[in-house]
Amino acid sequence: MPNGDEANQQLAHPATAGADVSRKATATLILVFFFLIFLPLSILGTSIDWPENLSEDAAYNLPLLLDERPSVFWGYFVYLIYSILFYPMAYMMGRLVAGPSNLHSPLLHIGSNFAALSSLSRSIGLSRWLMGMPTLARTYTDPDASEATLAAVSVSYDMLNAWGGGIGEILGVSIFASLWVVCISLLFIGSQDWPSWLGYAGFVVAVDLALNLLEMDILGIDMGANLLISVILLHLWLLMAGLLFLRLPCLNCMQKKAKEPTAE
Repeated sequence: MPNGDEANQQLAHPATAGADVSRKATATLILVFFFLIFLPLSILGTSIDWPENLSEDAAYNLPLLLDERPSVFWGYFVYLIYSILFYPMAYMMGRLVAGPSNLHSPLLHIGSNFAALSSLSRSIGLSRWLMGMPTLARTYTDPDASEATLAAVSVSYDMLNAWGGGIGEILGVSIFASLWVVCISLLFIGSQDWPSWLGYAGFVVAVDLALNLLEMDILGIDMGANLLISVILLHLWLLMAGLLFLRLPCLNCMQKKAKEPTAE
């Protein structure tokens, strides 16, 4: 509960109070997004050894999907919610970093569009595990399936996995998410309200995300664990921003408050 002085300040400065609520709401959403990823990691990791199982073939993964059907459904469903949540989180973060005076910035709107495309691409890529793969799994495990059917399902599995992974990881993460990070980083650097070091840190994150483009089939360069590393860096960057937003008002706001006369 705010004390009497804080309540009087909020009544005297309603715009500042509204901005404070928006800042805390944005910070909370960023932190929810950060922690939400651990839920599908836990569910899928313990049930199907995800993400290591992604390197296995259809003969290994398709029967496993049916054996662990409830865990696979809930794990990928939560992962899908997490991917959808990326857009509102990114949109609110962009508006907060841009500030009230810069809400019509082309950079903000371009970044928001990249965030929407990233969220959509990741959601499409993940949906293969909830829609396409179960059908292939049932066909593959049918006792009456012929050798030709098994071979066709295996090829279909590889194609669907390559297509869905390309949509989600290449378009969604390596291109659109990295471009969103660049836009937000430029807003950090150009802002007088927030520390510019978050912008420079964001450039490092964006470059590492973009490096995963080298793993496209047409290039065939093995980047090892870089996808995992780049995603970890992205989430650590978001965690730093979320904690900063939650604990501190913008730098300009603190300076203005320090200059205000205090009531004796």
